[in-house]
Amino acid sequence: MKKRFRLSCCRTITVLLVTACISTLLAGCGQGTEAAGAATEEEDTLGDQIPVEVQTPEAGTLTLKSEFVGTVSPEESVYVMPLVSAEVLSTDISVGDKVTAGQELCKLDTEAAELQLASAQAQYNSAAAGVQAAEVGYEIAQAQYDSTVAQLDVQNEQTQRQKDLTMYQMQMQIDGINDGIEDINEQIADLEENREDAKEQRDDLKKARNRTNDYVKQAQAAYNTAAAAYGYDEAMRNYQALIATVTGMESGQIPHTDEELQKAKEELDKAGAELEDIKLKLKPHEETLQAAQSAASQTSAAYEQAKAGIESIDDGKEQLEETLSDTYKSKEQTETVKNLTEAQLNINTQSVQDAGKRTAALGVDSAAAQVNSAKVGAAGAKVAIDSAEYQLDMYTLTAPIDGVIEAVNVKEHDFAATGNPAFVISNKDTMTVTFGVSEGIRNTLQIGQNIEVDRNGKIYSAAITEIGSMVDQTTGLFMIKSCVTAADGSLLTGSSVRVTADTYSQADALLIPYDAVYYDESQPYVYVAQGDTAKRKDVETGIFDEQTITILSGLSTEDQLITSWSSNLRDGASISIQEIGNSSAEAEE
Repeated sequence: MKKRFRLSCCRTITVLLVTACISTLLAGCGQGTEAAGAATEEEDTLGDQIPVEVQTPEAGTLTLKSEFVGTVSPEESVYVMPLVSAEVLSTDISVGDKVTAGQELCKLDTEAAELQLASAQAQYNSAAAGVQAAEVGYEIAQAQYDSTVAQLDVQNEQTQRQKDLTMYQMQMQIDGINDGIEDINEQIADLEENREDAKEQRDDLKKARNRTNDYVKQAQAAYNTAAAAYGYDEAMRNYQALIATVTGMESGQIPHTDEELQKAKEELDKAGAELEDIKLKLKPHEETLQAAQSAASQTSAAYEQAKAGIESIDDGKEQLEETLSDTYKSKEQTETVKNLTEAQLNINTQSVQDAGKRTAALGVDSAAAQVNSAKVGAAGAKVAIDSAEYQLDMYTLTAPIDGVIEAVNVKEHDFAATGNPAFVISNKDTMTVTFGVSEGIRNTLQIGQNIEVDRNGKIYSAAITEIGSMVDQTTGLFMIKSCVTAADGSLLTGSSVRVTADTYSQADALLIPYDAVYYDESQPYVYVAQGDTAKRKDVETGIFDEQTITILSGLSTEDQLITSWSSNLRDGASISIQEIGNSSAEAEE
C-alpha cells in the first residue's frame, strides 16, 4: 500500500510540473507573437466606408424538426377464441359495447364437461385411500430402519472419535497451506494493482515527455523569432567589427588620427549598449527556453524511472508465482496422505456399518416405492379432475382485457367452433402510432422522446416506445412506434396522422443568421467588424434551418458579425457600423 501511495504522489508532482511549464511557455510565446504582430501591423488605406449592421453571435442549441405520416392502431387488441366446440346458450354483447377484464361474454352448453368431472372425482377418491394405506406401511418400515441405525452408531462411536481426531490434525495442515496460498495470491493481486498504477503513470509521463519536447521546440522557435525581430545577429556582427577596428587602430595596424580613434571607441560603446539592450529583451525568451529544456529533462528521467519500476514489479510477481506453484504441489501431496489415512481408518468398520444400513434401508425403500406408486396414481386422478374443471371453465368465454367490442361472430343457439374468433376486443384508451423513418433520422431518435401527433388539426402529445432495428422490406424504412392517449376516441383504428419529431440537434455551438455565411467554393466564411474594417473569417458550419446556422469553429461570442449584405463588402473593406443588434437565433440553455 505504501508503494502505491508513493506512485500516486509522483504522478501528482509530475502533472503540476508540466502545468507550470505550459503556463511559462504560453506566456513567452504570447510576448513573441505580440511583438511580431506589432512589427507587421499596417494601416487600412481602402476607399469609402460601407454602412453595415452587426450583431454578437450567441452560444446555444439548434434543433431541427421533421414530419412523417403515421398509422393509428390500438395498443392492445385480442381475439377471443372458443377452446371447445359447443352450442351457445346465451350472449348479450354487441359491437361497440365496453367490457372489463373478466366480464362474461357468452356461455356454452356444459353437460358433457360436468359428467367428465364427476367421473374424475370418483377415481381420485379411490386413489387417495390407497395412498393412506401405503403411508402406514412406510412408517412401520422407517421405525425398523431407525432402530438398526441407532445400534450401528453406538458400536461405531469410539472408532469414529479416533478417526475424527486424526482427520482434524491432517486438515489443520491443509488449512495452513491454504492460508499460505491465499497470502501469496493477495501479494500477487497487490503487485498487479501496483503494476497498473505504474503503467498508467508511465503512459502519463510518456505523454508529458512528448509535450515538453514540443514545448522546447516552440520555445526555441519563439527565441529565434524574437532574436531576428530585434536584429540580434546584425548587432553582434556590427559590435564584433567595431572591436576589430578599435583593436587595429590601437595596435597601429590601421592608420588613424586621435579623433578617429576616439570616434571608433564611442561607436563601439554605443554598439555594445545596443547589444546588451537586445540581450535584455531576449532574456525572457531565453529563460523560457531553459525552463522548457529543464522540464523535458526531468520528465524523461521520471519516465525511465517508471519503466524500471514496472520491470521490478514483474520480477517480484514472477518469484511469487513460482512460490505459489510449489505451495500447490505441497498441498496436493498433503491431501493425498490425508485420503490414504482416512481410507485405512475406514477399511475395518465402514464396510460392515454400510452393509447393515443398506439391509435396513431395503425395507424402507420398498415401502417408499409403494407410497410413491400410490401417490402417482392419486396425482393422475387429480390431474384428471383439474383437466375436467379446466374443460368446464372453457364453456364460459370472458373478456381478457378492458376495451371495446370490435366484432361479434356468435349468437344464441349457434354452434361455436374452435379456431374461429367469437369476439374481437380492442383497448382504445391508449393508441399506437406507427411511422417510418430513414436510417439517419432513426439514429437521432430515443425511447421516451416526446413527439406531436396531428389528426385533422387536433394535436396530441405522444412518446416513442419502440425504435425498429430492421428495415421494412416494403417501404425501405425503419418502423417507429409511439404511444398516445386519446380518451375521446377521436383516433380511429387505421387512420393516418401527421407526426412531428425533433431529429437532428447540435449543442454548444454559435447560432448566427443563415444569410450571414458566404462560400468560397466549398469553404464557408463570414465578415466581422474590427474597428472600421471588415475582416473575413473562415468558419466550420454545422446544421441549419431556414433562418439559423450553427458555427462549430472560427467565430466567437466576442466577434461583431456583419449581418447586412453589400456588393462591395470584402476582406479589408472600410465600413461604418449603422446598427448593433443581438443574435436573431434563440439559444436553448
